[in-house]
Amino acid sequence: MTRPTLLLAAALLAAPILARVAAAQAYLPADNLAYPVQIVVSGGGGTGFFVRRERDLFLVTARHVLFDAQTGRLASEFTLRALSKDIKESLVTVFHVNAGQMQETRQIRIDEVRDVAVVRLGTLRPERIDTTPGVVISERSKGGIIVAPFDYLTRYADVDVSSQIFMFGYPSVGVAGYAQIDPTRPLVRGGIVAGLNAVLKTIIIDAPVNHGNSGGPVVQLSRTNRLRIIGIATQYIPVPEDVLPAKPPAAAGAAQPSSPAVLALGNSGYGVVASADAIIDLIAMF
Repeated sequence: MTRPTLLLAAALLAAPILARVAAAQAYLPADNLAYPVQIVVSGGGGTGFFVRRERDLFLVTARHVLFDAQTGRLASEFTLRALSKDIKESLVTVFHVNAGQMQETRQIRIDEVRDVAVVRLGTLRPERIDTTPGVVISERSKGGIIVAPFDYLTRYADVDVSSQIFMFGYPSVGVAGYAQIDPTRPLVRGGIVAGLNAVLKTIIIDAPVNHGNSGGPVVQLSRTNRLRIIGIATQYIPVPEDVLPAKPPAAAGAAQPSSPAVLALGNSGYGVVASADAIIDLIAMF
């Protein structure tokens, strides 16, 4: 693929980054693994990705990655780790974001219903990023970051059921601590668009979403074998696995008080994707 001369790689998935199809299997260009951004928040985190509109640089993620699910409060700060466009480079670009300051200056836009957040991080220049007040870059990779052009966001109406998809993310539950998994590197899942919800304008994918995947980009292989961003992973669809007692059984011979049952839920293997419409709408508000 053509390598831009700018330090900042601003052509994610752009031509000629086309999916190579062989034996009905699509393959992602290797540098697309630098596309998901790891978001580190105290007590949690998730995934996001960068989008540019003209010279503006935005972070896109799920709202619940940045806002506490119980209190609804925005995290006071968070850190972004962006891998280098050069996949052989170990250095990463690190952003430190003062979320409170960003909120005060209205650099964060959210869609609570669709669970999407967009943060304006700064302005792209040929040799640098002029960051928004409240954003500090402490480390930089030589290869630069990968940024998705705005026009690669694909609206809900253009999503095809049964089309192949890829989901990027940093899953932190189920694989955390497993020696084979490097927590500093993203994982890719493949699947298909399983269905659409016309009322909620959400996309159902046949790929399990785990904690840490939230906010991760989902791309669709279109009919012309081009990859398009159709939205972000927001939640998994649960399935009943077992019914458990709410309290442990009493000792032998003791009275057996009735106790409500607890329904244990597992991951059905289906995931929910907030369509790119929400991202487009939020960016338009800046």
